[in-house]
Amino acid sequence: MSMTPSTERAYVQRWREFWFAPGDPTTLGFIRIVTGLLVLYTHLAYSVDLQEFFGKYGWYGTQYIDRERHEYPRSYSSFWDWDESKEARASTPDFPHRRAAVIQFIRDLPKGRTERERAVHYLWRVGQESNAYASYQELSLVLRLKAESATDADREAILMGLTQKKQWYAFRQGGPLQFADKKPATGNSELMFPELMLAAPIDTRLALADDLRALVKVLPADPTEAKYVVNHLMELDQGHRQAFVEFLINLPDDAPERTAMIDYLDRWNNDPSKLDRRGHPIVSVWFHVTNPREMAIVHAAVLVIIALFTIGFCTRVTSVLTWIAVVGYIHRTNQVLFGMDTMMNILLIYLMIGNSGAALSVDRLIARYRAVRASLRRSGTIDEPTRAFLAGAPLSSGANFGVRLIQVHFCFIYLASGCSKLLGQAWWNGTAIWDVMINPEFTLLRYPWFENAMRWMVGNELFGKPLYFISITLGVWFTWGLEISLPFLVWTRLRSVMLWLAVLLHAGIGVLMGLNLFELLMMTMLLVYIPPGVIRDRFRGTPSATKLLYRFASADGKQSRAAAIVAAFDIDDQVKVEAAKSASQPTSGELFGSLRLLRPLRFLLYIPGISGMASRCISPANEVKSGVPKSGPPAPAAAS
Repeated sequence: MSMTPSTERAYVQRWREFWFAPGDPTTLGFIRIVTGLLVLYTHLAYSVDLQEFFGKYGWYGTQYIDRERHEYPRSYSSFWDWDESKEARASTPDFPHRRAAVIQFIRDLPKGRTERERAVHYLWRVGQESNAYASYQELSLVLRLKAESATDADREAILMGLTQKKQWYAFRQGGPLQFADKKPATGNSELMFPELMLAAPIDTRLALADDLRALVKVLPADPTEAKYVVNHLMELDQGHRQAFVEFLINLPDDAPERTAMIDYLDRWNNDPSKLDRRGHPIVSVWFHVTNPREMAIVHAAVLVIIALFTIGFCTRVTSVLTWIAVVGYIHRTNQVLFGMDTMMNILLIYLMIGNSGAALSVDRLIARYRAVRASLRRSGTIDEPTRAFLAGAPLSSGANFGVRLIQVHFCFIYLASGCSKLLGQAWWNGTAIWDVMINPEFTLLRYPWFENAMRWMVGNELFGKPLYFISITLGVWFTWGLEISLPFLVWTRLRSVMLWLAVLLHAGIGVLMGLNLFELLMMTMLLVYIPPGVIRDRFRGTPSATKLLYRFASADGKQSRAAAIVAAFDIDDQVKVEAAKSASQPTSGELFGSLRLLRPLRFLLYIPGISGMASRCISPANEVKSGVPKSGPPAPAAAS
């Protein structure tokens, strides 16, 4: 059944409204405050070990990160062709001593391409072999020819046997490896040549013997190092073996270029000729600022920017600067990067995109002040459009877009996490939960009472074992069920239930694994599902708050500015501001004691000079030369 044009338009309209309908910025503003506090705490903690983390000679020094960001191998798979064998690159062993032997073998190869291609032609033949066992036999032959007990005469006799289609045998009789053209009567022996090799035509066998002579000649003289080289080729699959031989053949003839290519393979375990590009596209101020004193100054400036972002001052600018600064810390040292930094980065990006400074911010206070000031200029009083503006932050498409981005991204995080757990055997057999509970790096196992409880759980047959199986089973099903179902049920009437279950999950992880900041950031993302009206209600003052009357002389510009400041800070509509011929204003002490936004700052009035400054700014009619505000009962509000 096809949709009618009107139905199709309705779906498109609903989709557009979901993302771009004007929304209340209160939720995004509250998330900004919580995120800003967590980001500020994290970067304050860096202050103690700033040099160790990000300094020139820190745990990951500047020279290493500079080399990484300029040289790190980057390659991209084809979107259309999923054949992974075509993406194979030359590689070296992981163990340093084996890697050193392989790299030295490459350096010692003939400098000319023709000689080099001739020397490794046998390896090229092995690379063309698709049968894994056949290639293993062919490389095992090379190992025996390079055995410590094998002499040049032994090798030549064995290779003559190959050309004459005569099998040789390798065996041990309580000593080193020995060779014979007849099978020993006693003991175990192994065939030197694969049967298919002996069955080849004479021309092929002659060519194979020559290839083996050339390869043995260029392999390391030390039998152990030669064994490392051949074993490395054995461990590679066909695609990577071919890529390795191709790398050997295609080494440049120019000595400096050749050395640089081998050095790159040694450092990054990759063929530089097959890369799409080198280096990381990362930025950080710590790449360029390495002097300890300058680093301290920059770090202090970053803390100030984060604090300004938290309180919502110039949020459009400070949100971008905060994100750039935080990414700079992450890019400088990946050793400090884990899930917490990822969630922090996600939140900062969306708070930067959305209009997160439109509510619960200094920017909002400034906007309130400017609106009242403009209204007073126009009409001498606060008109109705201005009162509507003061009643709540204007709806914003940017705020709704930011909220939707966080909501949808959180759903994808949960769904990806839940589905990935379905692939883990540890989750199917329940050991994932138990491994977390007894991991000494994360959990409460350092406390004797917790360790004793865990030991009792697995040691008590009557009560402990049943509790153990119940705990891990419920833990697995609870985690699976929540992470897979929340992305769908959070959009229904079960939203509150899903949010409380998610809070329970993250609180449990925070306690059992000690990932406090990570879990706090995850809970911060959950705030995006709370309606803005709920947040406004929690920040709204009580109806019984003190009411004040603020009369000002409209002809006096100083008093008009003071009235606008008071109206801007009056978020609970406690003060009735009106123009009059004679000013009658509460003192600065009364305003600081009554207005909820100023009450936490009342202690500042005890600092010498501050009370006088406050009087000049918000209560100029009560200003006295001494700078101490008048005291007395608040002026009653006029009856409405």
